[in-house]
Amino acid sequence: MNNLNGKTAVVTGGTSGIGYATAQELIKQGARVLITGRKHDQVTDAARKLNVIGVVSDQSDLAQIAKLVKKTSDDLGKVDILFINAGSFALVPFDHVTEDFYDDFLDANLKGVFFTLQHYLPILNNNASVILMSAGGTKSSGAVGSSVYYITKAAINSMVRSLAIELAPRGIRINAVLPAAIETPIFSKFGLPDEALPSLMNSLKEAIPLKRIGSSSDVASLVAFLASDSASFITASEYVIDGGLAVKPIF
Repeated sequence: MNNLNGKTAVVTGGTSGIGYATAQELIKQGARVLITGRKHDQVTDAARKLNVIGVVSDQSDLAQIAKLVKKTSDDLGKVDILFINAGSFALVPFDHVTEDFYDDFLDANLKGVFFTLQHYLPILNNNASVILMSAGGTKSSGAVGSSVYYITKAAINSMVRSLAIELAPRGIRINAVLPAAIETPIFSKFGLPDEALPSLMNSLKEAIPLKRIGSSSDVASLVAFLASDSASFITASEYVIDGGLAVKPIF
């Protein structure tokens, strides 16, 4: 299947997890891909394995965003698919959140997303597809300590709805994917010992109506669909992908 044959794509945060799987899927469907990440070794390794362009770039730094867009323009020309996936995750109890943590987190997860899209806008083709990474917890209850994280993700959902109007005259579509219960490296950031993770995963699986944990490739398939011409009449939408976790019955 080459639904994206000849398309150019940028995947931020493409060195692992959902970003890496999405880059793989876009390549499989025929797209030329550029990935980003913050760590040089990880970017180099992922770019080599995927046979794509890799750029070290920190989304919270507007100067680096500008350099990234220039590099993209030089190497890919115009962009058809922009998946802004990069972001930070941390669990900090509400009463322990400091101003510095709050500011740093919003720089990476909200300001960085906003200005990445703004900087890319001049080199987006008409009828391009923009997909923003949100989180399924914005449609249900979040985890303890996730207040700042979900503030940023709820704002992403709002950004999608408002920018869809502004981007529509150029035919540019913008949508959000809202994953939850997906097996990615994010589980290592819950602060649990390694031996406790299998128990957590089993409990989560039992809570999911489809009785399985999602995979990065599940999300990648959704992103690829939204990036394709098959989704040409879809914009301003939020796609929850969580195996039904958000609507789990109480009885």
